[in-house]
Amino acid sequence: MYDFLTDLDNYFCEKYAHYDKICALPGYRMPKMQTSRTDEWGRTFAYTLPAETMRLALQENKAEILKELKKRIVDKTFSFSFVALGLFKRIKYKYGKFSPKKELMRLFEGYKINPLEAGEELAIDKEIWEGLCKGKFKLTKNTIFSIALTSHFTFEETKKLLSLCDYGFDYTVVKDVVIAYLLQNKIYNRPMIDSALAEYKVENLFIK
Repeated sequence: MYDFLTDLDNYFCEKYAHYDKICALPGYRMPKMQTSRTDEWGRTFAYTLPAETMRLALQENKAEILKELKKRIVDKTFSFSFVALGLFKRIKYKYGKFSPKKELMRLFEGYKINPLEAGEELAIDKEIWEGLCKGKFKLTKNTIFSIALTSHFTFEETKKLLSLCDYGFDYTVVKDVVIAYLLQNKIYNRPMIDSALAEYKVENLFIK
């Protein structure tokens, strides 16, 4: 039977990149970061291995270390306030060549989703949601994540929408890793989403 939480754990160990936090966990063994190589002329060069060498996936006892990390997770990505855009930014946000508002509406149209109905899946005030759809407010990262999961956007579609709002997936942040996993694996089943978010204490989304 497919155990998606185990699969999520393996993905997390590969992707999570907050190495300062990882290295401080009990049981973590710091890998050798300095090594050398000899070129074709016999000259030896010393060099530092990439930071990815410190990822959890390469630790022999990764399961125990991950368990310890989960105990310490606190979601600090709070963004329940929405910033009203000034006139110039609002025009750019709505009508610019790379407009977040245009892209969001394009996605809704492509999925045959009524924007107002999409808002009913979210814990966002109706007036605020209408303002977001009209480009009056800037989309927050948590809002984009919430819309992507409830509207079944793909990872690439979500990545593009984030980019248009000057965001991106940050793999030093637990939430971003978990959301990336769900989207890349097209997991939109609500109980599975809830289980993944609870497992990694991901909060502050707008999903009802």
